[in-house]
Amino acid sequence: MISILQDYSPKDFGGTVTKVHLGQAHMLEPQKSLPTVQRVHQLINGSNDLNSMLMRYPKIELDTDNPWYWDLMGDGTKNVPLVRASLTSGGSAISATDKTGVANSDFYLIFPENYFGDVDVIWGHKIEYQVQILEEPVSIGSEWEYHCKLITGDPALFIPYDELQSGKRFSDLAPYIESTLSKKGGRVNYTSPFRMRNFFTHIRMEDTRPTNMVFQPMAVRIPKSDGTYTDLWQDYADWQFDKQYMEKLNRAMYYSRINKTAQGNVINKGKSGFELAVGAGLRQQIESANVGYYPVGQFSIPYLKDILVDLTEGKLTEDERFFTLRTGTRGFMQFDEAVQDYSNLFVRVQDTNRIDKIGNNNLRFSGQFTEYYGPAGIKVRVELDPIKDDKAMHKELAPNGGTAESLVYDIIDMGTVKGEGNIRKVVWKGNEDIKVVIPGLYNPMDKGGKGMIVGASPIDGYQIHRKGTVGVQVTDPTRCCVLKPNILA
Repeated sequence: MISILQDYSPKDFGGTVTKVHLGQAHMLEPQKSLPTVQRVHQLINGSNDLNSMLMRYPKIELDTDNPWYWDLMGDGTKNVPLVRASLTSGGSAISATDKTGVANSDFYLIFPENYFGDVDVIWGHKIEYQVQILEEPVSIGSEWEYHCKLITGDPALFIPYDELQSGKRFSDLAPYIESTLSKKGGRVNYTSPFRMRNFFTHIRMEDTRPTNMVFQPMAVRIPKSDGTYTDLWQDYADWQFDKQYMEKLNRAMYYSRINKTAQGNVINKGKSGFELAVGAGLRQQIESANVGYYPVGQFSIPYLKDILVDLTEGKLTEDERFFTLRTGTRGFMQFDEAVQDYSNLFVRVQDTNRIDKIGNNNLRFSGQFTEYYGPAGIKVRVELDPIKDDKAMHKELAPNGGTAESLVYDIIDMGTVKGEGNIRKVVWKGNEDIKVVIPGLYNPMDKGGKGMIVGASPIDGYQIHRKGTVGVQVTDPTRCCVLKPNILA
């Protein structure tokens, strides 16, 4: 050792020299097959993430970060569950031997609400048994008793015992009236609007950068998003900061769960001691309305068709039944296979565009199904959602490989409700995405780099902070559904 600045001592050797000798003498550099670092986990193209998808549509901008509300209202048409039936007013429930309504006899139906009027004719699960309401209902505690008679010309007709069990649902048929001097018509039923609400979710990230790392070169070159390469640590740090911020933002928009109590309180506290409120993400809002499960390996187009019919019948016209299925790679492949299997039931695909010759006896098969047009105007388009393939985040794996979440289908109706998009991104106007640099002894915003700079921190470097305030609004969640493999039940 000749100096404290010396990194290692020289090696003396003679005779036959091997690679081992050179390695011990620090005379070998690692041989690299590629001049740049190859990322094991590439930055996934952000064009398919939830934030990018929602940015295709106008976002909702609000003036504050307070909770926001929107109103929905049904058309007032519904059915009402039967509490019990009796042969006399205030009497006990009928027995299995009773022939309710036989020989045009009177009977009584008890419902939990005053929904039908005294001119209405109602029916239960079978249209053969139509019931005339004779009088306005009488209140009995929290229930309502209706005086009734069968509408029939057959004196032997009666309502079977099974059709009058608790929970059987009855609906309004029509207000039948006499043809001579009728006195009264059926009443109008109204339904009041109901209010929906959600809350913003706030996320924040920060990083401290020492001055001596700003222009620190690395021994490897890192590919940048613009196709160029860099060997500066600072460029790599910037890329990682923004990449991880967007990943966390997308996860929050997708999977956040509301933490307000029924009384509107928040139990969780943040570092400041103030309440830490979280809004409902896309998944929770859809799950609150419709969620279904299918056996792994048994996904099929007929099954999907039944789900979509349930979502649309009686709600949407034929020209509105267009759905997007957002799923992972495994779900995307499963959809393609399901369409192929289903199409083979009718005619084997003979599309010459899928098979072509690429030389001599070599053939190539290509193409995949990404859309399905079904009966009653149902249209389906499948989109790949990369967030579902993240094995670090989704720990439950599917039997055939990949994450179980990759087999989840978020069936979303991206249509409109009263002219407004059904699913939209909600932001706090002017505060959606804030990125702040706090300079210390180095200011990355000062391109001059000479003379005195203005700092806001004593650190020998600078800090970078980024904050987002976002939310998602599913205006009518009944038009959407989450379809999961049963291993996630």
